[in-house]
Parts: sequence; C-alpha cells; structure tokens
Amino acid sequence: MKIISWNTRGLGSRNKRRVVKDFLRSENLDVVMIQETKKVKCDRRFVGSVWTVRNKEWTALPASGASGGILIIWTPKNCVVRRRY
Repeated sequence: MKIISWNTRGLGSRNKRRVVKDFLRSENLDVVMIQETKKVKCDRRFVGSVWTVRNKEWTALPASGASGGILIIWTPKNCVVRRRY
C-alpha cells in the first residue's frame, strides 16, 4: 500500500492543483492525505481536480479562515477507512 502525506500550502490555484494531480498520477498511490488545502468546501469536482482515480472515496475537514483544511482520498479496493464524526 502506497500512502503520501503532503502540505500543499493551499490548493486554490488551478496551476497548483495540476502540479499536485500530475505528481499523484505518476506515483500510483492508494491513500493521499493533503494538509493546508485552505478550502472551506471540498466537493466531488474539487477532489477530482486533485486526484483522477475513478473509484475513490474521500473525507475533508474545512479550512478555518485563511489556514487549515485537510483532505484524505483513498481507493476503497485497497484499504478500509473508518469515518469517525
């Protein structure tokens, strides 16, 4: 199982998301954990702009103001993630 954790310092710009997406695609990962997204809302379209794997699940914690935000994406066939709220 391949896992990456990355502090992106924001994913607001399309160019930064493209760099992240291209890197993640090249690594063939199972779990991606991204800190400092600086996004208040992470919807399906946004998650797809970061990781292009077709069958994926994800969860996110929103940013507070101009800092924070966590996004975790995984392929369900390779791992089990239990969500706690």
